Amino acid sequence: MDEDAELNMINARKLAELKRRAERASIASALSASAAPAKPAKSDRDVLLGVLYDRGDEVLQTAYQAYPRQTEMVVAQLARLLKQNGMREKISGGELYQLFRNLGLRFSLKTTIKIQDKGKFVDLKDKLKMDMEEG
Repeated sequence: MDEDAELNMINARKLAELKRRAERASIASALSASAAPAKPAKSDRDVLLGVLYDRGDEVLQTAYQAYPRQTEMVVAQLARLLKQNGMREKISGGELYQLFRNLGLRFSLKTTIKIQDKGKFVDLKDKLKMDMEEG
C-alpha cells in the first residue's frame, strides 16, 4: 500500500510540473503573438503589380513617369476593383497601355524587334547592320 501512495505522489508531482510548463508555454506564446508586428496591408500599386504580366510593370512604370498624379488615381481604382471583386484574371501590359490611351494618357514605350539568328535573339537593327557588312 505504501508503494501505491508513493506512486500516486510521484504522478501528482509530475502532473503539477506539466501544468506549470503548459502555463509558461501559453504565456510565452501569447506574448510572442502580441509582440509580432501585424502584416502591413498591400499598397494599391503592389496589388496591381500582382496581376500584371507581359511588360505590364514596364507600362505602369512609364505611366508613373509621364503622369504621376493621374496614374496614381487609375491604380487606386484598379486596386479597389481587384480587392472588391477578387478578380483572378491577369492584366497584360497591352491591356493596361490601352486603358491609359483610352483615358487620354498617351506616352510612348521603348520597343525593340528581335529576330532569331543562329539560335540567338538579335535586335533587328543589329541583324541588318551585320547583313550589310557581310554582303
